[in-house]
Amino acid sequence: MKRRVLSFLAGAAAALALTALTATALAASGQVQFNFAGVALNGETKIAAGSDIIAPNGRQIPGSILYVDEAGGKTNYLPIRTISELLGVEVGYDSATRTVLLGEQTVPAAPAAASGPYWHREDDENGVTYASEDPGIDYTEAPGYVLTKLPEGWGLESVRAGMGGRGNLSYRNGSGGRISFSCAYPDGGSYGWSPGSGEIPCRTVTVNGHDAALYTYSSEYGDSCLLVWEDEAGVLFWFTGSDVDPDTLVEAASSVEPTSKTAPACEADWLPGGYSWFETNASGGAAETTWVGQGGNITLTCSATPLLMPEGDGETVRFGGVTARFWEAEKPHEAETDAWEPETVGGVIISSGTISGPQAADVATLAWTDGGLNFRLHGTVDQENLLHVAESLRIK
Repeated sequence: MKRRVLSFLAGAAAALALTALTATALAASGQVQFNFAGVALNGETKIAAGSDIIAPNGRQIPGSILYVDEAGGKTNYLPIRTISELLGVEVGYDSATRTVLLGEQTVPAAPAAASGPYWHREDDENGVTYASEDPGIDYTEAPGYVLTKLPEGWGLESVRAGMGGRGNLSYRNGSGGRISFSCAYPDGGSYGWSPGSGEIPCRTVTVNGHDAALYTYSSEYGDSCLLVWEDEAGVLFWFTGSDVDPDTLVEAASSVEPTSKTAPACEADWLPGGYSWFETNASGGAAETTWVGQGGNITLTCSATPLLMPEGDGETVRFGGVTARFWEAEKPHEAETDAWEPETVGGVIISSGTISGPQAADVATLAWTDGGLNFRLHGTVDQENLLHVAESLRIK
C-alpha cells in the first residue's frame, strides 16, 4: 500500500529547515548569503538571482543559500521543496528518523517496535498477534491505568473487566468513531487484531517514552488502526480504533497514567419490579453496573473522564439535591416478557437476552456529576423509574 507524503518545506517546517542550514553554516565559521544564485531548468529561468520564493503558507523564504567556507569554497543550497517541484518528484519528511524522503514512498509492513521481554509479536497478512509468556504470577485484577484526557467530542461508552489481569474501556464520538483501550499483565494469553487481508502498514511512534507500533489499515468497509506497546513491568497497552485518525488514537493513548483509584461500584436500594443485579465491571478508574428484568436493562456507569451522552442538551431535572440532565428514549422499548428467564440445557441453567447500550434508541438517559465523578444511568424504563433508581443508589 502506498501513501502520498506532504511537502517538506511547508509552514513552520520551511523556517525550521532554513534556520538549521544557517546555524550549521555559521557553526563551521563560514559565511552565508541568501539569494546569491538563481535557478534555470532546460534553459528557462525558474528562480531569478536575488529573489525570494513564496512558501505554501505565504511567507517569503530565500530561493537559494550560498555558503562560503573558511578556504573560500562555495556551495549553493536550494530548498528541498524547490527541487521537488522543478524535477516533479514528491518530497516528504519522516520525523521519527529525521529523514527527507524523495520520490514515492511505500509504507513498510516491516516490524516497528521490538517485542518486549514478556509479549512477543507475530505479523502476517491476516493481522497482528501479541502473545505473552506466563511469569507464574497470579494476577487477580487488571492493571490500574486510566486515560486522563480524551480528544474533544469523545466519551466513555462502556466498561468491561475480563478474568485475571485484563480490562477494556470503549470510547466513542458523535461521528461514529470508536477507540477501545485494554491493558493486561502477562498471563500466558494473547491479543489479536485482524482488520483484513493483505499488507498492513506499520510505523514506530513514541508514547509516554515508549516505542509503540502503530498499524493502519484501510478498506472499502472503513479505516482501522492499532497502537500497542509494552512497559518495563510487562504491562501491554492495546488501543484499537475504527473510523478514527491514527494521530487521534496516539493523542488519546498519550494521556494514559497509572491510578490507584477506581470509581465506586454502586448498589440500588430500589429497582422496578422484576429487575435484579446482573453484573458489575470495573477497569481503568471506571465502574459499570447493570440490572436486568422484563426484557430490558438499567445500567449505571461512573468515571472521572467524560461519558458518552445522547445528542442535545437534555432536560434539567433534580433528585436528592442533585441537578441532572435527562434524555427521552427515541422510541418505546418493546419488552420481551420471556427474556432473561432461565432455561435448562443439558443440565446447565442458561439465561439469555439483550442489553441495550447507551446509544440504543430504546433507552432513556440520566446524567449528573457528583464528587468529581461523572455518572450516567441509562435504561429501557421511563424518567420516573430512572429518577427513583438514582435516588436509591449507594456505594457498596
